[in-house]
Amino acid sequence: MPVIDSSPLAVVIEPRPALAETVADALLVRGYEVVVAANHVGAAAQVIARDHVHFLVAAVPAPGEDRSGAYLAVAREKNPGLAVVAMLSDPSEPMDEAPATAVKIVKPFSRTELEAAIDLALDLASAPI
Repeated sequence: MPVIDSSPLAVVIEPRPALAETVADALLVRGYEVVVAANHVGAAAQVIARDHVHFLVAAVPAPGEDRSGAYLAVAREKNPGLAVVAMLSDPSEPMDEAPATAVKIVKPFSRTELEAAIDLALDLASAPI
């Protein structure tokens, strides 16, 4: 049975704990409940019972994972209007499974760049298509 969300839910997929914590903090101050996972498979397992995911910040692809296990595609299908920030190590990384409104940010990035990417993703996700 799905869990009814009381706060909007954000998922952070990042294998580096310090970066995951920074991203989670940026979402927590915006009022999100945050689930952090080191990889896409872990993220999918943690939120499977949730009614809706509102925001996703994900390393694409997460180190050690291939695209077939990417939570990004599943999240997009299950959560229309999902705001997405894709954290890339390679700026030329293909983003085929991401929604057209996904915002790319290339590692390493500053807290200011992260905040701007989150704001843009929220604006794009709420804009009429």
